[in-house]
Amino acid sequence: MEMAKYLQKRRRRWYAVLEIPKDVRQKFGGSPRFVQSLETESLSVAETRVLRVVADWKDLISAARGDGGFVESDYVAKALVWRDGICNAQHSENEKFTIQSIIDDDLQAIALKKNPTAMVMSKIAYGETYPLDRDIEAWLASQEVQEKTRDMKRSDATRFATRFKFTDQVNRQSLLNWAHDLQIRDQLKPPTVRRIISHTRGYWDYLHILGHIHDRETVFDRVGPKKLTKSKSAKSERRQAFSSSDLPKLLLGALDKKDCQLAQLIWLGIWTGCRIEELCSLKVSDVEVEFFIVKDAKTQAGLRSVPIHPRLAPMIRHLCSNSSDGYLISGLSFNKYDDRSNAIGKRFGRLKSALGFDQRLVFHSLRKTFTTELENAGVPENVTADIVGHEKKTLTYGLYSKGNRIEVLQKAIRKITLEIDPSIDLLLVS
Repeated sequence: MEMAKYLQKRRRRWYAVLEIPKDVRQKFGGSPRFVQSLETESLSVAETRVLRVVADWKDLISAARGDGGFVESDYVAKALVWRDGICNAQHSENEKFTIQSIIDDDLQAIALKKNPTAMVMSKIAYGETYPLDRDIEAWLASQEVQEKTRDMKRSDATRFATRFKFTDQVNRQSLLNWAHDLQIRDQLKPPTVRRIISHTRGYWDYLHILGHIHDRETVFDRVGPKKLTKSKSAKSERRQAFSSSDLPKLLLGALDKKDCQLAQLIWLGIWTGCRIEELCSLKVSDVEVEFFIVKDAKTQAGLRSVPIHPRLAPMIRHLCSNSSDGYLISGLSFNKYDDRSNAIGKRFGRLKSALGFDQRLVFHSLRKTFTTELENAGVPENVTADIVGHEKKTLTYGLYSKGNRIEVLQKAIRKITLEIDPSIDLLLVS
């Protein structure tokens, strides 16, 4: 690369300059060249810095030649180069004036060709707007979250950047309209809309931290549907517990479909109150004679020993002796989030819907049923908390106690008696 070909000295400072080929010039707003300050008066330093700048420009030109149509990203990229030049020249009025003159000349040339991008490019260059899709990955990289949550945030931020391409398009009214469209046109449920708005607000705050939004107007305040936690409609949406008479229906429904694996999972849920993720991650090595150990839990309190109910013991022995992969429920596959419960959880959802149960009844409802049975059997709440893995809020038990002994938990769990035909027990180990 001939350095002199890409370098110009203006007002004692060196600038990178690259002529834009005529065949792609129109894709860059008709501008004849790229120009950017190298922030130095030293020729040797300039010769080093110009390599990266020109390489980036040539990448843009190559991308433009690879697409025969309108490439909006090329205009945005050029405008962002201008923006960086203005920001970097803040310490020198002379340099700032020179850069602005160059930009204004290019903008005028673009405007004379009646190119509609000139106004947007000017706003980007002078910090009046910023492309919303540019920093989504950087925002996600700054957060310590699980991969599933990261993907969800990426999806929500991308949805936001699709609706609003630039920051100056975002205001309270436009956000209210968007939230309304999400709920009415896209038919998303209120909790989903609130999640999208929450993630979007987080991304908006990140752009403010980076300095891309100078006026941090609270445009997201009271945007989206309100939580109706105390209303009748909200209560009707809450997850419910299965009644004891529902349990045989679920088990026989799974067995009728010849899905013994699902029936075994349901049986585990009925007698342990464990979350589906906890059950699907249980290994044979976690099982003792009278209890098993939950090592993969949602919370710290969830790491616990769970006593094995007498009616559950035969099936657990059967599963342990027949495991093909070291897991209590063998044969399940991992999804991309390293979760073994996803596929069988969907099978449960299809089963309960086919049996006529509504959306308020899910696998977690078995946990509610189990807890209800313990309460009705007179088991103290702190004992139930140790069994199901809930945090104890009291100072004495929550802070100082190591928890109830396994013998106490075993005595409590044996108080659960459900009227389920014993013949089902045999079907689950056949």
